Amino acid sequence: GEEEAAESGWRDASGTFVLHRQRGDGITSRTVDPDAYGRFLVAIFDEWLDRDVGRVFVQDVDVALGALFGRYSLCVHAPECGDALAMEHNGDVYSCDHYVEPDYRLGNVASDSFARMLGSAQQREFGTSKRTALPRQCRECPVRWACHGGCPKDRFTTTSDGEPGLNYL
Repeated sequence: GEEEAAESGWRDASGTFVLHRQRGDGITSRTVDPDAYGRFLVAIFDEWLDRDVGRVFVQDVDVALGALFGRYSLCVHAPECGDALAMEHNGDVYSCDHYVEPDYRLGNVASDSFARMLGSAQQREFGTSKRTALPRQCRECPVRWACHGGCPKDRFTTTSDGEPGLNYL
């Protein structure tokens, strides 16, 4: 099918796929450990603070500093998302590059305007659900301003109370 044809060029010399796709929303053997990721970010921040302020720009640090002042440059940390559409090679437009799936298709550039797709009820609901679907643990978090629950694609674990929708990272 189309999927096999699209991937045929993504193999190394032995025929092994060099591109990986995750199916489903669970943890795999390639999933980053949340604690290790946190330690990595702290180490990067400490290194940046000691040696690189004003010379090196680290996106995660810049985004966190912006969030501290209510300026969100990445949708992943903003209170709501939905302003970054994804367009496929055939012109189909989706709610987000992490949701290129039939349920999130907004239209096609050949027949629909970006303004209509971006302003559609479907897309507005997609964007506001980032805020409205937060579990109580996140809604009550004293540093919610820093991440607002992160990207919804990463919200596949449960809170300590068993409520679904907690960000894995």
